[in-house]
Formats: sequence, structure tokens, C-alpha cells
Amino acid sequence: MKNLLFYYCLLLVILLTLGAAFSAQTASVIPLVLFLPITVYFLSLFLGKINGYRFSFPFQKPLSTLDLYYGFIVVAIMTISGLVGAKNISQMISGIIFLPLAGYFILQVLPKKRQAINIPAIILEPKKLKQLKRKVKHEDEPTKLPRIDVDRRQFLKLISAAGLSLFLFSIFAKKAQAAFFGSVPGPGTVALKDISGVQINPAQKQPTDGYKITQMDETSDAPNTYFGYLNKDGAWFIMKDDGSGNYRYKKGASGFTDADTGWPKRKDLTYGYFDAIFD
Repeated sequence: MKNLLFYYCLLLVILLTLGAAFSAQTASVIPLVLFLPITVYFLSLFLGKINGYRFSFPFQKPLSTLDLYYGFIVVAIMTISGLVGAKNISQMISGIIFLPLAGYFILQVLPKKRQAINIPAIILEPKKLKQLKRKVKHEDEPTKLPRIDVDRRQFLKLISAAGLSLFLFSIFAKKAQAAFFGSVPGPGTVALKDISGVQINPAQKQPTDGYKITQMDETSDAPNTYFGYLNKDGAWFIMKDDGSGNYRYKKGASGFTDADTGWPKRKDLTYGYFDAIFD
């Protein structure tokens, strides 16, 4: 069946090429140019089928593959356009004539299933099978290794590594502390510094330490806002915000609620700068 389809396609392309060559004298040469590579493809296959003759030329395999896909595309387009655009019986018949050619190219382009490799069965006689088992058993005998307590060796390695790490840490701990926290080299004393490099005592008490806000007034004397702070001993200070980002202070040792000198008199008190009030 395959040979019959091949020879039909060979005869068809030869007739089409001859007809295109004849009509090229008076009409367009495009049909001849289109069918000439397909004719060359089938002629090369035909010459390869001749007994005792091997048709070959340089780059035969890549060119044959390229010619195969070229023929598939051209024939598929012509067949589909001929069948879809047929307006009468003659055009339909011409489209049907191309169907076997299109079918041949489709069979060549589609991937082919490869047959599985048939491996002949090996039958062993009982005597040979016994010898083979004895040989395999001898080869598979495990090699005796010296008894080593792996867990004990791992434990000893772990203890040694930990001891070495602690020793190195005890040597470099003070230097690392000085490098990371900006301390002065010495007996492990850490000193904090500000951005200008001046040392800061982190335990130094600030003037407002221990004070908590107790009152706030932002409506009675707008745009001024008043904040009242108290500590546990009864000392107090009032911070005044004039609404423009300026802050002034007033403090007292006691009597935050005193009507003459404390919070109730906040609007009439005399306020000063922070450094003047908390000197």
C-alpha cells in the first residue's frame, strides 16, 4: 500500500511539474518554482529505491528533511484551499486528486512509533544455575571491617570542638566587645559615645526623670498649650507650647495644685528656657 501511494505521488508531481513547465512559456512560472523541489524530493527517493544504486550528495539528510517539510506545507495549503474554495465539480475533483499526496506527506511528518527491542530469553540448566548462585554468593560476601564505635568518636569530636571554641571565645571576647560597642581597651568596661565621639554615662540621671504627665490644657489660652508633670515626691514642672514650636518651662518643688503658684495659675506664671529652669 505504501509503495502504491508513493508511485502515485511520484507520477502526480511529475505530471504537475511538466504541466507547470509547459504553461510557464505563456503564463506565470510560480507553479513550476513551487513544484520543482517536491519533484526533486520524490525523484531522489525513487533513485534510492533502485536496487544496487545509492543516490547521495553533500548535505543530503538536512536538505531532504527541509524538502520534506517544504512539500508538506505547500501540498497542505494547496489541498485545503482547493477543497474549501471549490466552486464547481472540476475544482472539487482537482482538490481530491491532491489528497493522496497530502496524506503521504502527513505520514512522513508524523512521529513514528519505535518497536521495542526483543531480548531473547536465556535459559540456564540446573547445573549452570547452581554454579552461578554459588559464584554470586561468594562475590556478595561482606568484607569484614574493624569494629569502630562511630557514636563515641563523634562525641569526642564534639567535645573537642566545643572546648576549642570556648578557649578562643575567652581570648577574643573582650576585644570583640570593644569593637562592637565602642569601648576603650581595658578590663571589659563599656562606654557609650554620641555622634561627636564624646562618652556618655548611661546611668546619668536626667532632670525630667521620674516625671509623668498629669494635666494638659489646649483650649483655655489658645494658641498656647500647657502640659503639667508630677513626680512621686510632689515636685512638678509645666511645659508651655506657644503653637509655633517654642517650648518654655516652669517648675516647683511642691504645691502643684496651689491656686497662686501652681497649675491653676498656669497662664500667669513666668516661664523660662530649659537650661535656665533645670540648672
